[in-house]
Amino acid sequence: MKFRAVSDQTKVNVMLWSIKKEIMKENRYLESLPYDPTPIMEVVKHHIDRWDPIKLLALGSPEDEYDGETRSITIYITKHLDDLDALSLGNAMNKVLIDSFRDEFQADEQSIEIASSILHSLRSGV
Repeated sequence: MKFRAVSDQTKVNVMLWSIKKEIMKENRYLESLPYDPTPIMEVVKHHIDRWDPIKLLALGSPEDEYDGETRSITIYITKHLDDLDALSLGNAMNKVLIDSFRDEFQADEQSIEIASSILHSLRSGV
């Protein structure tokens, strides 16, 4: 069996294509909801940006730095509305952040505190 050499540029293009495909899939899911998830996403974004788990915003990164993670966490929330608690949301947040940032993010208990704050904001309408 022969293997074809693949350039680094091709590898990057495939990676970017797969990311774009995942974003489109997530957006289709959010658009299919019978309600507007924007208020949930705004609460999640507020708390994630304030936490700045990788300290990217503190280094001057664009304000949309965590928007992909915010979208994924919002989807988790919408799929688990009936059984949502701070521990499960915190663990889901850790997974999303590890998937995105690999070794740059170390899972810790602070994610559960942030999850608790998100849930409090969502439940109180703050």
